[in-house]
Amino acid sequence: MGRDNTTNDTILDGIIAMLEGLRGVESAFYIEDELRARLVELEVSGPPAFGPLTVRNEGALECLRRAHVACIVKDKTFRPPPKPTVLLIDESGREVGRELLPGEKPEERPGQKLLWLSKDFVLYYDGEKGGQVRFVLPPIPFREVEEHPGTTNVCSSSPSTLADVLVKKAAGFEDDPKLATVLIGFDLG
Repeated sequence: MGRDNTTNDTILDGIIAMLEGLRGVESAFYIEDELRARLVELEVSGPPAFGPLTVRNEGALECLRRAHVACIVKDKTFRPPPKPTVLLIDESGREVGRELLPGEKPEERPGQKLLWLSKDFVLYYDGEKGGQVRFVLPPIPFREVEEHPGTTNVCSSSPSTLADVLVKKAAGFEDDPKLATVLIGFDLG
């Protein structure tokens, strides 16, 4: 037997209250259907390719497939993500580069050299001629919602740049580069 609407509403209200109480969160709210449809359009079309490089925001699309999508507007004091938010994937699905989290050292891979793309992004090079690669923004766990009673299938992601601006505007915020949005998708069960 499923939960009644009163129980679901209590869970949903509790999640927003918990998110609003997290350090660095300026606002927390649920994405309404009209905005969700627009976000799906933006994420499916994706940003324009950078020459041979494309970007696929798999995390945002995964969030938007969930029954409920909460959103936070956060500042720089919000906790870092538990996993890399940007990966470089080759045509065979192999990770050939990744974001490094604060304080993280790149893993050593036998037969591969490390090439630093920036101070927090490393490429793994094995001497082979490169093929097609794409940047992937994967779904990321969101522990605080995973631990909330009644939630299942939790994932989070930052939306693309255009989607971030759209979400901030819908929440009444200016396009301030000191603020960013995070989508948190989940089901109840």
